[in-house]
Amino acid sequence: MKKITVLTSLYKCQKYLQGYFDWVRQIDNPEEVEILLLHNAPSQVELDIIQQNILELPFVRHIIISELEGLYATWNRGIRMAEGQYVCVWNVDDIRFPESLSLQAATLDENPDILLTYCDFHHMYQYGCISDEKVINEDFLFSSSVFFVSHQIGCFPMWRKVLHEKFGYFDEQFFLVADFDFQIRLARTGKVRKTEGALGAYLEDAPEKLSSNQKRQTIERNIVYLRYAVWEYLNWFTLFSINKEHAFQIKNGNEWISVSSVFDSYWEYRKKRYPKLFNSIWKQPRGLAAFIKHCLLNK
Repeated sequence: MKKITVLTSLYKCQKYLQGYFDWVRQIDNPEEVEILLLHNAPSQVELDIIQQNILELPFVRHIIISELEGLYATWNRGIRMAEGQYVCVWNVDDIRFPESLSLQAATLDENPDILLTYCDFHHMYQYGCISDEKVINEDFLFSSSVFFVSHQIGCFPMWRKVLHEKFGYFDEQFFLVADFDFQIRLARTGKVRKTEGALGAYLEDAPEKLSSNQKRQTIERNIVYLRYAVWEYLNWFTLFSINKEHAFQIKNGNEWISVSSVFDSYWEYRKKRYPKLFNSIWKQPRGLAAFIKHCLLNK
């Protein structure tokens, strides 16, 4: 059995595949790792590149998903298939440095009570050209409250597979923000720890990235704000685009699960945040302007 399972979702990824494999070859602990290539609707060129590489990478498993599914459905599929004690993400268009997997695993090894670890990372504006600019995420030990209102775990989290039994899986109704939602659920436990150092590079501003869809991202983030009573950031005008019933449920395959079943004292938590509601009311004129702007830009 491997210690670490790496999830890499693939779709229309030809331009990044060879670079990805070049970095995979450099990881410093391959004997502890299995990589699941979860390949949606593969092209023949992609299949050829993969076959040329995985023959010499026995720890890489290639799983073909014939019909296109959402990113988080693919992640959940990989989690269920994972043989590792720990699970992490490595997007094909991002770079994990050779020591990133072993360092994050060491954080979990040395802190058996910790459920998830994350790290800082570099910006990258062209794949393979790593800039000196860094994203410095907040340290949960000193700024835990930030984790309930903004995305902090970045694109390189690692977590214990076993936690899904209690805290659920990624919410498949989302296209962009299920990792933010997942972060909030785990932040509630207090069992999050930062692994020091910039351990990878994130590709910015690529038009093919899911995160480039600003209108969808705005709506989905506001569903999360509504779900967890982040009133101070909620743009009320986006609620016209939201299924209110599903805002309080997590989609897992064909099943819908109440958020309260995977978030300790959920309704009490929401009540404690009601004072923030007044901050939200004062921000609504600006929120209306932002909502109209997004609608016009994404027609």
